[in-house]
Amino acid sequence: MIAPSRVLACFLILALAAPGMAQQPTPPAQNGTGEEMQPKFIWGILIKFAVNYAVSAFGSYLLGKLTEQITPQSIANMLLRSKSASIVPLGSVAGGLGAKSAGAPENTVAGEPTTPLKVENGRENFQAVHVALMKFDRAGNALGFQPVTEGFRTGERFKLRVLPTFDGLLVIDNINPRNQRKQIYPAQAENVVTIKAGMEIMIPLGKDEYFEFAGATGDEQLVVTLRDPRAFGAAAATAVVTRKDENNGSNFMQELTPNTYPVISQALKLKHGS
Repeated sequence: MIAPSRVLACFLILALAAPGMAQQPTPPAQNGTGEEMQPKFIWGILIKFAVNYAVSAFGSYLLGKLTEQITPQSIANMLLRSKSASIVPLGSVAGGLGAKSAGAPENTVAGEPTTPLKVENGRENFQAVHVALMKFDRAGNALGFQPVTEGFRTGERFKLRVLPTFDGLLVIDNINPRNQRKQIYPAQAENVVTIKAGMEIMIPLGKDEYFEFAGATGDEQLVVTLRDPRAFGAAAATAVVTRKDENNGSNFMQELTPNTYPVISQALKLKHGS
């Protein structure tokens, strides 16, 4: 007589070996909204989780691209990457015929996107950029990265760290206490800085170039604008840009509709006095 346990063991072996009894593959996990948690290409890199959360996807995009610790070597590397950017006439790169300026009014608010991140026909419905303040002492030593909301004070020297998901055109305008607006970088109003997607650069581009303001009174600000070369006229996105401030900088995201391209503009406040 065969022991019951032996009979059960034989049955299990036969069941697993039978052609019609093969185990079915586990269905893809869902994220609660019916979207499969499958790897997808976002901004040219593979994102290995559900794409509903644009902020999380951008955080993954930045991994390995942003400088984390400031050392002489890391600063040298940032300066080397900054050579991927260049100053050129706006008319030579802008998709908008007759565009006279790449600057734009500030269009950011604190918060996070509520629309899911999607990729349709190979195009994401969001684009993003990371911007951070980099302050320096008088000897040219970097002091760290800060969100743009930290602002800057009279006499401080600083650069901006910029890393976008898209090829863009960057300009910086100054709005003085008399509310007069003027492009200050590049210095020539007809020029822009071209920036490549996924490249961490420092603005101003020159090794020994910094922004510094002194001797002024009243409210003053810098307005940093980054736009896609095609984002002029009706092709310029009009959605509000959401900003999430982190210890190492600020992350901006703008939702796009078909046939529109990103325009992201943020003001940096000048704090007079100590």
